Amino acid sequence: MTLFLREMKRNRKAFIIWTLILIGYSIMVMSMFPTMLEQADQMKEYLKSMKGWASAFGADQLDFANILSFFGVYSLLYFSLAASIYSMILGASILSKEESDKTIEFLLAKPITRKSIVSAKLLCILTYIVLINVVYFLASTILIEIYKNKDVNMNYLISMFIGSLLICLMFAVVGMLISVFIVKAKSVYPIAIGTVIGTFIIGGISGISEDMKWLKYLAPFKYFEASDIIENKGLDPVYISIAVLAAVVSIICTYVFYCKKEIKV
Repeated sequence: MTLFLREMKRNRKAFIIWTLILIGYSIMVMSMFPTMLEQADQMKEYLKSMKGWASAFGADQLDFANILSFFGVYSLLYFSLAASIYSMILGASILSKEESDKTIEFLLAKPITRKSIVSAKLLCILTYIVLINVVYFLASTILIEIYKNKDVNMNYLISMFIGSLLICLMFAVVGMLISVFIVKAKSVYPIAIGTVIGTFIIGGISGISEDMKWLKYLAPFKYFEASDIIENKGLDPVYISIAVLAAVVSIICTYVFYCKKEIKV
């Protein structure tokens, strides 16, 4: 518990900064909905002329006179991208920084096992990821209530956030697995950011080209698109299974490799 509290305190500042920035972004975007509503017909015509971008992220299937559709494309999509970068950076640096900061010797000198170290850090990651998604969900729910022009199906909104949470968790634990093998904590930042943005781009490509549609299985952002959730009235069990399996395998591998790792002190 002491190590968990230490990690919570150690990563608290970054969590607060990321959360405030993302909430500020959501306030800015959602305040634009009344204007977008007045220009819904023009928006449809604009999307027709922007087929590539629209189909890349499912925007061509959405009705922008519906606040959930607007929220899903302009707010939640980019929240998921930013929160995934935060999650992967957190996961990818949380183990490696002990070695790069030369604090691992102090930890190993304590009556604490490597499994306990991984467990405390994993719990910290899960706590902050759940918190950033819950805070954003509550803020977004308030904003949607303020700007909505008709009743909103809360089941769709909840499903969107469950999807966002699963994406963040998947990136975080993959990042944690990477941190087992990277000693220098600063080296994980370009890897983490590159991985998240790379999969985001891959997802866009899979939405544009029919021949490349199979790439969506490599792009978590395509698993839980707002358009699919609204069309299918919920999350796709296949994608949920893929996300959960990827997370579980990453967690197991992290424990196995870290416990066997030769750590230089």
